[in-house]
Amino acid sequence: MRRYLWPLFAIILIAGTSCQQKVNIEKEKEAIMAVLREEGAATVAKDKERVFDVHVRDSTESRLELGIYGYNIYKGWDEVSALLDDFVGGGSQLTNPVNVKENVILKVAGNSAWLTCDNIWTWSVDGVQGGYNNIQIVFLEKIKGEWKISFTAYYTKPQPVEEFEVPID
Repeated sequence: MRRYLWPLFAIILIAGTSCQQKVNIEKEKEAIMAVLREEGAATVAKDKERVFDVHVRDSTESRLELGIYGYNIYKGWDEVSALLDDFVGGGSQLTNPVNVKENVILKVAGNSAWLTCDNIWTWSVDGVQGGYNNIQIVFLEKIKGEWKISFTAYYTKPQPVEEFEVPID
């Protein structure tokens, strides 16, 4: 009887592990990028409920904004939602705003993911083109099958290293 117990155990172990659902990383990456595009589209539409819907909305959510003059940290959904509400609900006169994500680096690890990208906004005001380009860093969590943003950081793009003049002695 003992002789059959180990092979039976091995068969059950192999069968159990092979039944685990395989994660399609490319499909997950597409879903994550759809969340980022939705956040941008909802911001353009000034629809704060849609913007809010792509976020975790709990006490652990946070946002970091780094600029040339300092930084701001927003901790918890109360602070982040107040910031988003001001930003999305603002009375700007922007025409044809567009948000594009370029140079995306994205890593999926189970039910969490992170990415970094160039966050590019363009618009016009009274026919004059405007915009800005910063670096965006995002952490996401998969909750009940949906990707949600739990952390976002925006970093003002510094001058590229190759543009600095380095003195040679």
